[in-house]
Amino acid sequence: MASFVASEEDVKNFLKSPSMNDQEGIGFAYATDEAILKKLIPAPLQLMAPVVCGYVVHMGKPTFGAPYLEQSLFVLVSYQGKMMGAYPLELLLHGPGAEAGLTAGREGAGIPKKLADNIELRRNDNSASAVVDRHGKRLLDLSWTAGELNDPSIMKQFAGQLALNKEAEMSSFFFNYDLDQHEDGTNHFTNVELVSTQMRNLADRVEPGSLSIKVDSTDDDPFGELPVLKPLGAAWFHFATSTMYNTLKLESVDADKMAPYLITGHYDRGVINPAATAYMI
Repeated sequence: MASFVASEEDVKNFLKSPSMNDQEGIGFAYATDEAILKKLIPAPLQLMAPVVCGYVVHMGKPTFGAPYLEQSLFVLVSYQGKMMGAYPLELLLHGPGAEAGLTAGREGAGIPKKLADNIELRRNDNSASAVVDRHGKRLLDLSWTAGELNDPSIMKQFAGQLALNKEAEMSSFFFNYDLDQHEDGTNHFTNVELVSTQMRNLADRVEPGSLSIKVDSTDDDPFGELPVLKPLGAAWFHFATSTMYNTLKLESVDADKMAPYLITGHYDRGVINPAATAYMI
């Protein structure tokens, strides 16, 4: 039986080696406006290509809760010209295990995660579709058709992560932080630190194909800020295992300079001025 005082065994196993196993869905990439994208990438990270990547997947067997659906938008960046990896702009979750996934990601690793109103992922023979809804808007509407990629050269960037039946490593960059309330009642970001989480993924199914995609925005989710200039391709994939096994602490960064990059992906605008937001219950 649960207790408000956890056992030593529970403390030992709390978010231990979080894994998103039996992960299946659509991965995609599209070209966007380079100038806009560069403005969204904080130093010391550097943009590698004017490409938005993402996925919509069903997390079938997470180790920290029930199954759920997850959608992500990320870009490929480098750090000091040596480390390369993903920089997620926002992840949305939906389903029975969504709250656990949000907690594990946002509180456990600084990942910009929020809850969606609805995520749907469907496959029918050689085609699949996915939609993501939040705050009355369809933020993402995409489809995949098995066959040729829109632009075959895009696979060069993902060949290592999607090699069949061979464990591959992938890194992602996040910013850990604390929130501290001052004497005047205002909250400020403090102790901001750039970290890199390291993942081991085992893909046992990868089916490339063409991508059709539309994006839109809400006041809290500016997907439309990243216009689709050219769909590059998509793939239906399955990760048998996907484990976050290590976090590297890279460097401390100026909290005031980082604050503008930390709000939108993690929180809605209601935290800025609740009185300006009308909620209907």
